[in-house]
Amino acid sequence: MLKEALAFKRPLIFADSFFVNKPERVEMILFLMSLCLLVYNLDQRELRNSLKRAKTGVKSQICKLTDYHTLRFI
Repeated sequence: MLKEALAFKRPLIFADSFFVNKPERVEMILFLMSLCLLVYNLDQRELRNSLKRAKTGVKSQICKLTDYHTLRFI
C-alpha cells in the first residue's frame, strides 16, 4: 500500500512544474502533499469499508465485481 501511495512518478503529478526559492516553501509544499495523501488514503479506506459493510462491490475495468478499489478508479 505504501509503494502505491508514494508512486510520485505517475503522469498526473508534475513535480518539476513548480519552482520554490525558500526552504520554508519547500517544507510547506511537502506538508501539503502529505496532507493530501493522508486525506486521499482516508477516503479510499472509507470507500472500501463501506463497500464491505454493504456487502456489494463496484465493477472493475474487466467487468468483475470487486470491493477493493482505489479512488482514482472511481
